Order: sequence, then structure tokens, then C-alpha cells
Amino acid sequence: MSVALPFSREQLLNSRSPIQHAWDLMGIPFRFVAFPDHWNKKLGWSSLEEERLRAVLPQIKGRLLDVGAGTNTLARAYGGDSVGVDVFDFGGGTMIVPDTRELPFADASFDTITYLACLNHIPYRDAALREGLRVLKPGGRIVATMINRLLGDVGHKIWWYSEEKHRGGMLPGETGGLNVGEMKSIITGAGFENVRFSRFCYGLNGLYVAEKPSV
Repeated sequence: MSVALPFSREQLLNSRSPIQHAWDLMGIPFRFVAFPDHWNKKLGWSSLEEERLRAVLPQIKGRLLDVGAGTNTLARAYGGDSVGVDVFDFGGGTMIVPDTRELPFADASFDTITYLACLNHIPYRDAALREGLRVLKPGGRIVATMINRLLGDVGHKIWWYSEEKHRGGMLPGETGGLNVGEMKSIITGAGFENVRFSRFCYGLNGLYVAEKPSV
């Protein structure tokens, strides 16, 4: 299944105009609650996927592995020898794997591993992150985004278009979101260090960046 790339790396790295910022701000109730991303795009609003990619792309270095890649937008926009993996086939050339606890890559294969809005949907998230650590080069970087539990739990009840609605609902171990303390604990517990946290998307989403120890 072929899925068109909605925006290029250059578009994502370019700053939005003040007019676009104002329009996006006005559209928050619709963008964040009522409308799926493809509706937002038709109305001239930045999609939530675009918001995430704008926050994440500047943090990526070297060869990229995107876990929970969906339609593989990040890997395709970043380019190079990038790989996106997922356990569901959403199209876009994503590599389908049975389990993200066992990735088909050699040790130290990647410079950056990303987990965009997906760790809450991985029941075995601790083991998945440890596997990510294995395939990451020493000194390599993990980048993740996540909303908190309250926003996620409320949102997944409202979002009629969300992913899990099309695959039978939330599976055991999935959550609507993860709080900052939980994310930091999971990341450091897997062996990463120097966890840095910042907010984006008008403070409603969290960006986490950490490194694999060099030795």
C-alpha cells in the first residue's frame, strides 16, 4: 500500500509564518479534538503529525530507526539510509516486525532511534527500549514524544479516528499516555542517560531526548 508523503524535510524544518502560527492557535479545539489530521491539512491547519515532526527532526543525527513508524513519514522525510518499523501495516514502506522487542538489526546499527507517540501503545515498553539500546551505537540518541496520561485518556475516548479504534480498541498494557516521571523512569531504566525534557505543541506534548552511554 503506497502512502503519499504529506510534507518534505525542508518544509518541516522551515519556520512557520506568524499568520500560520495564529491560524494554528485559533484551530486548537478542532486540530486537537475534533478533526483527523487529513481534515486539518485541507483546512490549512498544521497537522499533529507535522507538529511532532517539526519538534523531532532537529534532534536526529546520522542513520535513523523509527519505531512505531505508522505510514513511515519520518523516515521518508528524513531520508538517507533510514528505516521505519511497526507491528501493523499502515503503508508507506514501513518494515513490519512481529515484536519490537526483537528487531532484525545488528548491534550498534543506528545513530538515532525515535519513538513518536507510540510507547504508550507498546505494552512491553521497557523491553522495547532495551532492544532499542542494543541496536543504537554508543553515544547514539533516543528521541521520543508523549502526551500525559490525563490528556491521553480523555483524548482516546474522544478521538473517533484514532488508530486503536480501527484495530479493536486498546490492547492489554496500552495507555492513553505516559506522565513525565514515567517516561524518564522508563528511559533511564532501559540504560539511557542524560534525559532532557521539553514541551511543544503549545505545551500539550512532551519531547524526550537521551543518549546511550559511550562506553
